Amino acid sequence: MAVNQISPHEDRDEIPTGRKRDAELMRPFLTRERIKTLKQALALRTRHITVVLDDIYHPHNISAVVRSCEAFGIQDLHVLQVENPFRPNKGVTKGSQQWITFHRHTSIESCVQALGDRGYILLGADPPSKGYPSLPIDQLEVDRPVALVFGREKEGLHQELRDMCDGLFHIPMRGLTESFNISVTVAITLYVLRTKLDQLPRNIWELSHEEQADLLDDWSVKSVRKGPEVLREIKARSGMS
Repeated sequence: MAVNQISPHEDRDEIPTGRKRDAELMRPFLTRERIKTLKQALALRTRHITVVLDDIYHPHNISAVVRSCEAFGIQDLHVLQVENPFRPNKGVTKGSQQWITFHRHTSIESCVQALGDRGYILLGADPPSKGYPSLPIDQLEVDRPVALVFGREKEGLHQELRDMCDGLFHIPMRGLTESFNISVTVAITLYVLRTKLDQLPRNIWELSHEEQADLLDDWSVKSVRKGPEVLREIKARSGMS
């Protein structure tokens, strides 16, 4: 595909330079409105809250969670794959998966270690009926980085992972039903905690300038039709690797 077959756009906002400089290279092919949209989304992105899926197996549930994470500005999604492969349904995600950073783990230990190294406390979604102390969701605090851990559709959290959590939480129920579907649980949880997060100073939860610039590199390529191919040709013409 020849780069000159694509119509570049003029009158663009300045784009911060990431380490790969891909956003700068793709600049001629992005409208000013698209650049503005990407930058506005990045300004609201956070890694202060992250989501962990414990061996979820239903593609529809996985996909709905991905979509909720993106909608609430959660950048990182950690996926624990002990028995079940992680296979989002693109018909449900509606493209939201391309704006999320996925972290895949094949053991509970490696997942917990990775999150601990990043300074997260682990809070597992678990109803109080199982005999473990569990806080109502509205009592959770987000002044520290939080990893929200959600268990399997029927079995819930692996016992080992539950024991490694720093705390447990639940959504209080008012009817005869004992629990929500996992995708609904994630959406409600993110809404409640994102609302709390937005009440804190931005410097606590926002991405650094460098993180935003690096993501803009990635998003700029994904925003152009056949973006990777276009980028390769631009770099080839410029003698870049």
